[in-house]
Amino acid sequence: MSGVVDGTVAVLLPDDWAVLDLDDDTARTACVEDLVQRRLGGVPDLAPLQAAMRQELLRSTERAARAGGVLMALAVGTGGAPPVPASLTVYRVPGSLDARGRAAMTSVLASDEPGHTLDLGEGPAGTVLRRVRPTGASSGLTGDSEVPALVADYWVEPTPGAQLVHLVFSSPLVDLRDELLGLFDTVVSSVRVLQPATPRTPQEDM
Repeated sequence: MSGVVDGTVAVLLPDDWAVLDLDDDTARTACVEDLVQRRLGGVPDLAPLQAAMRQELLRSTERAARAGGVLMALAVGTGGAPPVPASLTVYRVPGSLDARGRAAMTSVLASDEPGHTLDLGEGPAGTVLRRVRPTGASSGLTGDSEVPALVADYWVEPTPGAQLVHLVFSSPLVDLRDELLGLFDTVVSSVRVLQPATPRTPQEDM
């Protein structure tokens, strides 16, 4: 599955991930409603759960959109199989991963807290900075209680000198750290910058 970010960046996702467009409120609301109906629609007894899921998704997508997010994706499963719970939010942020930018970012992101790691490398998507950290995440679907979560931040510079792509993955399956990071690394390796078409000039049309 292909998610297109802000018309300029594309990322390949597994087929069992649902993409929620954060580009505008109308599209965001429609994506949330479609996902709720596909997952829980048609079963009257699940109406309270539908309402809770809709409210939580609208709240989380609005928060991501206000923070500059352009795309959110959720693992929803296919063919009746239970999904591996995970989410992804994609942002465009200023910055660079040149030598100066790497030094500044690693200085800011470095942490001595247990479980935190910070890695810098090269991949198909260009220079990649990855920070992995265990944390707690609250969810309206669990009564606003905080549950453990594995969060992996990636900053990618597919095109030197352009904005960075910031991808934030999260999953409550903290015991599957290595397997999840393998999946997240694969998704990040697919990030590409899609160059917009250059408008044709009147002279070119003659």
